[in-house]
Amino acid sequence: MKRVEQYEIVKKNPIFRGYLEHFGNTSIDNDIPGMLSFFFIQGQLAVPYIRIPWGASHLDPRVHTFWIQSSRTGKSIAWEFIGDILKDIDIPTDLYTTGTDAGLIGGFEELKDGDGNIETIEKEGFLNGRKALNFDEGSIILNPNKHSQETVLYLQSACNPVGSNNNILVKHTKAGRIETESLVSLWITTYPPSGVKEYVLTKGIFQRVLLYWSNWSMDRRMNVSMRRADSAFKKTPKMKVSYEDITGYFKELERKMRNKVLEVTETKFVEWDNMSREEQEELLQESMTDILSADESFYPAMYTAIEDYYALLTGLGPGIGDVVASFIPAMENYTVILSTHIALMEDTWVVNDEHVDMAKEILYDLFNNLIEWLEGEVEIGAKIAEKANQKARWLAAHDASNPFDLGGRGDNWRKRSDVMAAYMNQNQVTRGTAYNHFNKWANNMFDQGKDGKVVFLRLRDDA
Repeated sequence: MKRVEQYEIVKKNPIFRGYLEHFGNTSIDNDIPGMLSFFFIQGQLAVPYIRIPWGASHLDPRVHTFWIQSSRTGKSIAWEFIGDILKDIDIPTDLYTTGTDAGLIGGFEELKDGDGNIETIEKEGFLNGRKALNFDEGSIILNPNKHSQETVLYLQSACNPVGSNNNILVKHTKAGRIETESLVSLWITTYPPSGVKEYVLTKGIFQRVLLYWSNWSMDRRMNVSMRRADSAFKKTPKMKVSYEDITGYFKELERKMRNKVLEVTETKFVEWDNMSREEQEELLQESMTDILSADESFYPAMYTAIEDYYALLTGLGPGIGDVVASFIPAMENYTVILSTHIALMEDTWVVNDEHVDMAKEILYDLFNNLIEWLEGEVEIGAKIAEKANQKARWLAAHDASNPFDLGGRGDNWRKRSDVMAAYMNQNQVTRGTAYNHFNKWANNMFDQGKDGKVVFLRLRDDA
């Protein structure tokens, strides 16, 4: 992906640029997550006031983020900065590290009073109400077990548009039925897990988040370590955009959004605050086309963005192509959502082609990054079957070859030429094809050793 300073929205908006500078001083060389975190904060700020019209339905402004990156590379300290901003603009935060489904959605708790009488009360869960939630157990989503599968479904529901029936979280317990809506914004992080399977990535949670993957090299780690060392015993240089400028921007934006809603709905401040969530939601959905609108230029820009997203699928095989295509509706939704964010940043309630173009610039790179990860790290469809098939074929070729003892290096070695000959005979392929298949599929299955000019193979214990 590009450096953040190359994105048009960063060039145009000084507050956005200043925010990224502050973020980068906290979490070094994590500019892309920094950019996403701005929209994450702004989305949570906007969710009580903004509904984005979409035909017979709507979207809400929340930006859910899933950040996959090596351990000890700045994910945790990034949340410290994000959390400080959220606290200073009066948005509740919470941290989910581990727990049960009841912890996510809530449950019933029995309390005794002074007379020994038992009262059953409903206890709120992590996904209840409005808050920014740091979910740092993203590995259970990528590699779910029987216990965590229900967790994934709850997270998925929480990401559905606020005010829709699909956003209602429901759990049946012995003590009764729990039903609640979620206005939570999800900030999900994890290290890159191994063995991520197709069925995981086709679950709906991934089609509701912005997924960013980054695998840090040793050189990158060392460079960050040097930059951290260079800042020891030094104050952070004074920046053009202060921390107070950033929090002030967010507070002012909330004031503008609230005033816009009150103006359009002809509601007084006190009346709005005394309304139930259901009443507020009804007003928002009735008035959303009067609060937000699109310039005519919006539509051709949107069509171009969709064409560009589909162009990234060119050349993908049927297995991975189908999986990647399932992410395009999310790209479409987030193009509209980020376009709305950028319009609000420019103090306008009309979304135009420039807003779409700036949103697409970010999302196109994120989508391309996702495809690279899926192609390189994830076993998809036919790839899984082919890998298993090839492993079985090379095991058969190995077993058909005579074993040798190489003295101090142990026994059960096979001549590579014998294994190749067996593979060629069993699969009716040429020597060149056999060597290509070996390099692609079997190289990691064997240890290699030489006795003179003869190359030997020995099956690894984990093969």
